[in-house]
Amino acid sequence: MDVAALEARALPIPEGLDAPEDQVLELARVWWNGSGPLMNLRPALQEPGNMGVVLAEMAWVYSHAYAEHHGLDQAQAFKAICDSWDKAHAKAAESAQTETAQ
Repeated sequence: MDVAALEARALPIPEGLDAPEDQVLELARVWWNGSGPLMNLRPALQEPGNMGVVLAEMAWVYSHAYAEHHGLDQAQAFKAICDSWDKAHAKAAESAQTETAQ
């Protein structure tokens, strides 16, 4: 794998990071590897519940991006994202139950 080629396709650092530098953190890098996500995560937020806020905001922003870049209806895109979240969350919960039963 050509890491330099992947880095060239990486997203840029967003504009508007106006907090002091020691308070700005990259929380995740997520790549799609054909059949699923691969990620590096930094659990840097003191309150784990804040990740729910991050994930909800990502879903909302993604729905707007799908509307803008792919011509999809934003509300339908948001619903598809939320439906997929529910399905994946249920599958993860089922897997967790199976692991604890062993």
